[in-house]
Amino acid sequence: MDKERVKELKEELNESFTDAYIRNAGTLIHKLAEQFYKENNLRGKIYFNDDIFNHCLIDILVDLARLKHFHDISRVNYVKFIAYTASWCLKRKPFQIVEGCEEDYIYINERFALTLLLHAGNCYDENANYYEEDQKDLVKGVGQIYYHLKYRNTNPQTLELFLIGLENGRKICTAN
Repeated sequence: MDKERVKELKEELNESFTDAYIRNAGTLIHKLAEQFYKENNLRGKIYFNDDIFNHCLIDILVDLARLKHFHDISRVNYVKFIAYTASWCLKRKPFQIVEGCEEDYIYINERFALTLLLHAGNCYDENANYYEEDQKDLVKGVGQIYYHLKYRNTNPQTLELFLIGLENGRKICTAN
């Protein structure tokens, strides 16, 4: 990216976000990616491309700045932030396969997006105890979401709707 374009983007982003917000957003996403990388033991199989990540971060923030301007809002909620993050990670694919790696890792960016969404929806508690029947349904549901991330439209709006649906489902279950 040339210096003039970088300057334009920085000015556009600074109209909507402080430097601290931009830095914190990048740090948060990068830490989530590092955690995912470590938890899935990806060393030697996958590498995280920081250049692609930087473009991903720019795309996320530019979209969020435009969203704030269009809707005349001062802040973007966490659900929107994660939905845009997951969507851009699916498009840009910052996790890259090391040559000669197994086919199991072809959809590593989709797995990362799934992890982001499940964390944001408070559905990622490995220590939770479920009834066996509920656990089977949960695994099936996560599989369906993963399928959607691999083969369907994954724009930020559909991912946001998914997160809102999870939240509403949780409210309904706790009300009963």
